[in-house]
Amino acid sequence: MRIAISGTANCGKSTLVKNILAVWDNYKTPSKTYRDLIKEKDLPHSSATSVDTQWDVLNFMIDQLQGTTTKSNIVFDRCPLDNLAYTLWAFDNNKEGFTMDYVNKAIKLTKEALRHLDVIFLLRYDPSIKVVEDGVRDTDVKFIREIDDIFDAMYIQYRQNYDADVFFPKDDSPGVIVLPTNPQKRIDMISEYITPEGEMYGDDASIFNPDNLKELEALVTQQKAALDAENAEKELYKKFSVKR
Repeated sequence: MRIAISGTANCGKSTLVKNILAVWDNYKTPSKTYRDLIKEKDLPHSSATSVDTQWDVLNFMIDQLQGTTTKSNIVFDRCPLDNLAYTLWAFDNNKEGFTMDYVNKAIKLTKEALRHLDVIFLLRYDPSIKVVEDGVRDTDVKFIREIDDIFDAMYIQYRQNYDADVFFPKDDSPGVIVLPTNPQKRIDMISEYITPEGEMYGDDASIFNPDNLKELEALVTQQKAALDAENAEKELYKKFSVKR
């Protein structure tokens, strides 16, 4: 199964990847990540990101996903959905080069790339986690929260109006599951979806399909209170002028 761990900076993604590999030892994670690419090319990133950075990272992530198959047992630290969140932030903040044309191109590529994932576990910002500089992380809490809000808006669109087909491929989307903030509870919740052998529970691999997620809502604890779906979608279209 192809898994991605997504979310804003400093929410425990890398730690969760390590914990998953410790519990499911038949899984692996790529030896090279987008962080290595940023360091190698000395790219501006986070709140100082550029179109070149976003484009390079997006294509790097797409290449990695396209190198997998449905039989791959792999977990990614971030995926194109993360790249898109930062692109939307840059567009909304009038960063140079982030035109509507670029945003729509990034959305189109992201939607296609997400077909190569089975599930995205989404982590939310946790103010109890101390922000630590790691060389590729923005330590500005305001910025971190703003990215978290974009993830939240995308998730609400996914859950409340999946048919809108804004950020996810309508006919072949990965499941998107929000996890609690506690590290052990994260593993416990993932265990509700993934067998000890690393397979999906259930005979039908569409268990993560949004059409079936209502049956699994009882398993989702500590969810952030949902925003009004209609207002959230209106805000997305107003803010980003997204073309479907």
